[in-house]
Amino acid sequence: MPDRKVVYVDFRQKKGAAVGGFGGGRGTTAGVFLGVLAAEILVAAAFVPSAIGSFFFGPTVIAVAVVATVWARRLVARVQVARLHRQRHGGSRAGQGDQGDRGRTLH
Repeated sequence: MPDRKVVYVDFRQKKGAAVGGFGGGRGTTAGVFLGVLAAEILVAAAFVPSAIGSFFFGPTVIAVAVVATVWARRLVARVQVARLHRQRHGGSRAGQGDQGDRGRTLH
């Protein structure tokens, strides 16, 4: 019978685990949403104060804030993936194509 191997595992985390994956976590998403919402309300109050009393103002502002938040999260995720791709492939290599990386793509 082969010798017994002992594996020591350190379960203490040196830094916190990444939360939320690409595009940030819940805190980032909530912060972007609240920031866009506040900016929309301030712009409406400065330029069209009569619109705030409208029946459609609340749902419209919330819908625009949700769309802006989703767009911002997608933009951040694209930047993160592009950075990982540059790290993986060592920067831009103009004119070399994908000859050495067949079958290994970053999605």
